Amino acid sequence: MVACQRKRVDMKLKDNKVLSDKNKVIAENINGDWVSKDDSVSIFTILDFVKDAEVEETEMVRARNEKGHYIADDPNTPENEAWTTKVVKKIVGKA
Repeated sequence: MVACQRKRVDMKLKDNKVLSDKNKVIAENINGDWVSKDDSVSIFTILDFVKDAEVEETEMVRARNEKGHYIADDPNTPENEAWTTKVVKKIVGKA
């Protein structure tokens, strides 16, 4: 008899992928089916996680300061400071 012990992995759901705490792809939703990319994590664990996961839907909005005025982009930096993401709603149990 061979005992198989699976490791515990902290997971998060991002778009159509399940990521580990180190942002490694554990599973991916391909054409509506979840496919495991990591043999150390059971597909049943992934399916249970996805069923109960909360996904935040976001959108890009103009950044504002404390007074409510728009923040301009600083052309000397690679990041665009004029835009930021805003959470629109949470979806529970996205599968």
